[in-house]
Amino acid sequence: MLATVAIAVAALAAGPAQAATGRLGWQPTLLPLPAGADPAGRGFLNASDGHGEYAGSFIVGDKLQVVSWRDGKPVLRGTPAGFEWARVAGEDRAGRIYGEALDYDTDVNRTFTLDATGFHLWAPPPGYGDFGLRAVNRRGDALGTLPTGTPATYVPAVWPAGAAAPTVLAYPAGADSVTDIDDDGAILFGGFDRDIVLKDGVSRPLADIPGFSYPHGSAIRNGVVVGFASNGNASQAIRWTTPETPVALTGGDYAGDLNVRGLTVGAAPFPGSLYGKPTAWRGTTQAGELKQPGTYTGYAAGHVTDDGVFAGWASNGPLDEGGVPVIWRFTP
Repeated sequence: MLATVAIAVAALAAGPAQAATGRLGWQPTLLPLPAGADPAGRGFLNASDGHGEYAGSFIVGDKLQVVSWRDGKPVLRGTPAGFEWARVAGEDRAGRIYGEALDYDTDVNRTFTLDATGFHLWAPPPGYGDFGLRAVNRRGDALGTLPTGTPATYVPAVWPAGAAAPTVLAYPAGADSVTDIDDDGAILFGGFDRDIVLKDGVSRPLADIPGFSYPHGSAIRNGVVVGFASNGNASQAIRWTTPETPVALTGGDYAGDLNVRGLTVGAAPFPGSLYGKPTAWRGTTQAGELKQPGTYTGYAAGHVTDDGVFAGWASNGPLDEGGVPVIWRFTP
């Protein structure tokens, strides 16, 4: 889900003391990297089709390239011709991968889709620069921004699935960024004081919970928003069943993503850790921690698939520099 050089997901870390010894709960599987990949991965697994395929961007050779996994085996999808860098932003239910590609020589940044026939670059619409991809919903509607004017200002836009051009929007009052798009077209906007859900022209700000302010959403699905709020000393993970009805997620200080059934990934506080423990909720009920992948001291989960799997990465270095691909499945 972000149109920036670094993939912006819920960055969650854990130390060796968090290694789980049991075989129950959210068990990790380290996915194999393709031939020629950096052994440290240096990438992010952050997308899926919801029924067994996973996708992300990893260093292979000297390029950040698109890699997908089918039946647990890596498939190197590469980069668009003429581009040296490609990051994955999402995948729809039909298996189309969405992302952005960068040409180092010209500094051209171009949104793409990737399907069985290859890469397809999106041309800038008349009067605007390149579409900056932020999020994709399950049917393939893309949310992002378009630059206009000199110096550039950015306007929000939705590029509907299969459409020849995007639909330009206006920011609702109090909003200044775009975060996510629901399957029904509702948009989660970011704002300084609080985030806002816009649907059918109606703007609804996220409500506070007692003791916390500045509510911010990370993702929206089926009208439900997950995110967090803060009070200057602490942060609290929150689930909004509607923008007006927040519920604190017990034990968490951040919620990052959710699937169609409400399975949510986020972080629980952990002493001495900047990021906390990767943890899960089913609806508003705690669903356990994500177990440590092997001997990796840090691990992150930023995506929840519709078939109930967490996708992320693990590293012995800084998590914001990526790592090796990991998925977590629940073992009852």
